[in-house]
Amino acid sequence: MSQRRNVWSFIPFRGPVSRGWRCAALRACFAGVVGVTACGMSWAATLEGQHFDDTVVLGQQKLQLNGLGVRGVAWVKAFVAGLYVTTPSQDAATLLAESGPRRLRLKIMLQAPSSELTKSLLRRVKRHETPESQARLAERLAQFAAQLDGLGELMPGDAVDMDYLPAKGLVLSRNGKAAGKPVAGEDLYRAVLQIFVGEHAIDPRMKQGLLGAPV
Repeated sequence: MSQRRNVWSFIPFRGPVSRGWRCAALRACFAGVVGVTACGMSWAATLEGQHFDDTVVLGQQKLQLNGLGVRGVAWVKAFVAGLYVTTPSQDAATLLAESGPRRLRLKIMLQAPSSELTKSLLRRVKRHETPESQARLAERLAQFAAQLDGLGELMPGDAVDMDYLPAKGLVLSRNGKAAGKPVAGEDLYRAVLQIFVGEHAIDPRMKQGLLGAPV
């Protein structure tokens, strides 16, 4: 597997340092996370040189930046993630239970095929959701996975948005252009968001960063 394909893996590196250290570092990009903390109402909207607006408008509703986190290991960085919500909170359960619009934005920093992101997300949903939940999500999750695959090669500077609009569902876009029709269901969006801020999030520090909590 090439280095670019390994970047989207959630598997942390445990092997010896060798000529393949860069490949291993890319595999660990989802394991090493640097979070952004908040103090009162003062938000850091730039991380690793990636700028995030303090607010965005989605579905005619203003959303506020809840927190930021970078995925990377050592000096190899994959992307910076930002979570936008209607009412900022440091409580994951509150954010997951919210019924309003939300946005998870990924600012890409390293070239990689979107199919690797798809595989990682599917593995995590399978790990986190019950068999009953997986059965309910199966058809819609496959639709969303096809849209992710359809993004093709992700390039530094790309912005990938995973939005939730109550009247439509999950909307995937790249650099402001929709990747397909909305995929219905708040339960689907919650399953995706759980990967980042849920009880069994991919990394505790990533979760804290997106929640705007001290790391």
